[in-house]
Amino acid sequence: MKRNPFYNRQRITDAASFIGRKSEIETLYSAVVTRQCRSLVGERKMGKSSLLTHISNPNTMREYGLDPDRQLLLYFDLEGMASATVEDFWLEILEAIYDRMPEGELAESVHKLVSSGDVRFMAVRRLLRRIRDAGFDLVLCLDEFESLARNSRFEPDFYGELRSLAGELGLVYITASKRSLYELTYEHTDTLSSPFFNIFSELPLGSLDDDEANALLTTLSASDGGPAFCAEEIAFARELAGGHPFFLQIAGFHLIETPGRGTARANEGYAQIRKRYLAEAEDHYRYLWSQLSSTQQLALIHLEDAPEPVLRILRIKSLVEERNNKPVPFCQTFAEFLQKQRTEQGTFQSTAAPTGGSDLIGRTLGNYRIVSPIGQGGMAEVFKGYQPTLDRYVAVKVLSPRFAADPEFFERFQREAAAVARLHHPNIVQVFDFGNAESLTYMVMEYIPGPTLKERIRTVRGLGQQMSHREVVVVTQQIASALDHAHANGLVHRDVKPANILLRATDFEQATLTPSTSTQLVQNGYAVLTDFGVVKMLEGLKFTATGMTMGTPDYMSPEQARGEDVTSSSDIYALAVVVYEMLVGQLPFYADTPLAVLLKHMNDMPPKPHTVLPELPIGVDLVLGRALAKTPAERYATASDFSNALEVVLS
Repeated sequence: MKRNPFYNRQRITDAASFIGRKSEIETLYSAVVTRQCRSLVGERKMGKSSLLTHISNPNTMREYGLDPDRQLLLYFDLEGMASATVEDFWLEILEAIYDRMPEGELAESVHKLVSSGDVRFMAVRRLLRRIRDAGFDLVLCLDEFESLARNSRFEPDFYGELRSLAGELGLVYITASKRSLYELTYEHTDTLSSPFFNIFSELPLGSLDDDEANALLTTLSASDGGPAFCAEEIAFARELAGGHPFFLQIAGFHLIETPGRGTARANEGYAQIRKRYLAEAEDHYRYLWSQLSSTQQLALIHLEDAPEPVLRILRIKSLVEERNNKPVPFCQTFAEFLQKQRTEQGTFQSTAAPTGGSDLIGRTLGNYRIVSPIGQGGMAEVFKGYQPTLDRYVAVKVLSPRFAADPEFFERFQREAAAVARLHHPNIVQVFDFGNAESLTYMVMEYIPGPTLKERIRTVRGLGQQMSHREVVVVTQQIASALDHAHANGLVHRDVKPANILLRATDFEQATLTPSTSTQLVQNGYAVLTDFGVVKMLEGLKFTATGMTMGTPDYMSPEQARGEDVTSSSDIYALAVVVYEMLVGQLPFYADTPLAVLLKHMNDMPPKPHTVLPELPIGVDLVLGRALAKTPAERYATASDFSNALEVVLS
């Protein structure tokens, strides 16, 4: 009995079963020829592993004009490298090279090095140089690159050595990962000091286009000698699976398994195929749904009103596509799945646009009822809550459920939350409570309804204005006072930035027109620092969330970027970046990637504020220059020393 041609659920190793991706293949082969490194980025089950395997196939190489006898494309699945050593990595590489080398002295040298176990970098480099000099081009196709990035045994020197091989010997790397290399580098601080990832150009991998999706169904359905799917069957399969290569395999499989291939089916036949398809596909839909934040989930079930930044993420994840200039789910069955989620969560709204929130709205965590969403970051969502026992509103920060899986996290969370709760200062958000309920870890804080400093800066900039010197001084003095209080109690913030500074008034200038209000704001806390201890709580965890970092690159001190010990001086540096942004209206460093920003913090001097905004007193250059010194010892001793110096030059 012939095998169903739509049998693939994992990596496709049979070149005859790989259909489509012509543009991506040409792009990757072009990189091979020009010796450029590429990073293939796509969601789970999108076909990254299959594509790397396909371009490594000698027959595919010949089809596109490459010479597999000279250009050695070697596929490596790094999933098993999460706990391997550097020596293990090089042994895998050398053994694969040996398998592809023609018999002779060079192949024997490779075999000898593998057998000796002496796979130190210098020995490997000497051998790779001989291979290059013999006329071979070496291309390493590194699949599941996240596993390597998570392995702490692969230190920055290792990635620096990989880069040197690309530069010196023309070695080409093609990686595949769910997340971009910049995000991975940024998340795993042990690689931050290496410029290895700057040599890559990213190639996103999404759903198949209409022509390729139809070609996959037509070609595979006829590959077993039977009739190809008819137009009606192809349309039905596309309704089930859209252009998603994995779900197309499932749809095609069940069309083959049900009698009547090649002709229009009766409605009962299509209903049976749909039922079988959903029995397999819905588990994967549930997985895709579970990997989304509540904001992304809410956007998916209200696409007509979803904000563009969230839509962009959903498009990248290939969950949403554009049809008739409107965002729609990638296939009809996924749209039906989303409708179920909408109904089950009680979020169906027939006319009004969603105003935010998630499935926590209306529920109670401990003594706090969740009222409405306030905001969302990479590791937590913040909600407005109500505490009936004290008849007051509070802010409830609910950390991502992924942290519950770490056995050490809750202990660290309790320790750090307790330390922060002991801080009592008018410019530090008061922590009232913390706990764990329904597998969710949460922290309860003082509710401050005003905007963040980030929003204030954006508003002022949008009006073509600058924040007044008085407001800058007040904010700086108050946040400096908060930091000094925390530092005196042994706590370092680690993530000082405008988004973590809350303001008790929407408009400082208007609020301070009234003498009583002005005195209250200046003396009792206009600016309030939040998120103390959060970065410390997260240290040591293995992250998988998109965009999550240990600190924020735009405000990160050089020593923090290098992964060195973080001290109170690191907070002073970050505060100086905030002050620079308030005064000048822009950050001191800009670059195309987060890693490039970090490198600038480590190596470059910022533009002098007076040269960017000539109306600033020249003394600002000296004060900020000292606060932004690359070496911690050269900065101000305390945050208040910095704020006092700033007040002098701005008064």
